[in-house]
Amino acid sequence: MRFDSRATSAREALDYWRGSLSQSWDMRLADDADEAHFHADVTMWRMSELIVGAATFGPMQTRMRRERNIQSDQLDHYRLLLVRDGEFHLDAAGQQVSLAPGRFVITDMALPEESESACTSSVLYIPRDTLDAALPQPMRLHGISPDNACAHLLSDHLAALLQGLPDAAPEELPALSAATVGLVAASLAPTAIDPLTTGVAIDGALLRRARRHIEDNLAETDLAAAPLCKLLRVSRSTLYRLFEPLGGVSQYIKERRLARVHQILAQSSDRQPIARLAEDHGFKSAAHFSKAFRAQFGYSPREVPRATEMVRLPTAGGAEDRFDRWLSSLCH
Repeated sequence: MRFDSRATSAREALDYWRGSLSQSWDMRLADDADEAHFHADVTMWRMSELIVGAATFGPMQTRMRRERNIQSDQLDHYRLLLVRDGEFHLDAAGQQVSLAPGRFVITDMALPEESESACTSSVLYIPRDTLDAALPQPMRLHGISPDNACAHLLSDHLAALLQGLPDAAPEELPALSAATVGLVAASLAPTAIDPLTTGVAIDGALLRRARRHIEDNLAETDLAAAPLCKLLRVSRSTLYRLFEPLGGVSQYIKERRLARVHQILAQSSDRQPIARLAEDHGFKSAAHFSKAFRAQFGYSPREVPRATEMVRLPTAGGAEDRFDRWLSSLCH
């Protein structure tokens, strides 16, 4: 997938790119930046279960991934960003990182982050389970920026990978993906781990398992705290503690059901009966559902198609290629 802001005006390109990111990040240019100077050149590749790419952005921009973004897109990935040139400053839930050229940082997309950047970078998106399986033990990776021999090799590997992907055969991609994930894991393995960090990682694994079960069973009428406690083999108090940052178990289930209905309405070419959708997703009445829907999204269920319209720009992969859709597809 290729996005080049030079294909249209800076204003249209900025609107398009901001819209493409809007579910996962809030993005704004620096206060003293001129929108007319916005430029972006992005190339992304699907590589088996990974997304790898190169990007150049300017002028200085701020990206914020907040709790509402996390709840909205439900992405369960790690993002690795390696700076080639320029500036990148990150606040990863209190972990402050500034990258020099040649250094990279890992962020956990299930946690808040805020960054300021105007840079050329390589970027890699890895599904959580894929990287976790390659690590020797649970680790909290949010904001980690290793500086060791394997990390330096990874920088060279990503550059060579992006150069070679145009000539790679489809049957080679799984092996290339495995080698890339292995090198990422090797660069992280020497990182010191303390008991508190490991405990956070274990809690994160439990929460991810619970969230995955909820996502797979949104239409089930008995989706509630008690079955989740039984599934996870944890007490009710532990479950409530895990979901406290997300507003509680019941609130989280309601938000995910609303998000699923929103997705159905946005993607369906035929208007489906809203009352039936509400009933199929555990809501007692259409009126209760509509009130909750408006509270979460700021508009009614009937306004979803109009609310999701956005400017489309031509890309090398075709008009239907959008980065947010690529990311979402890694979850399945």
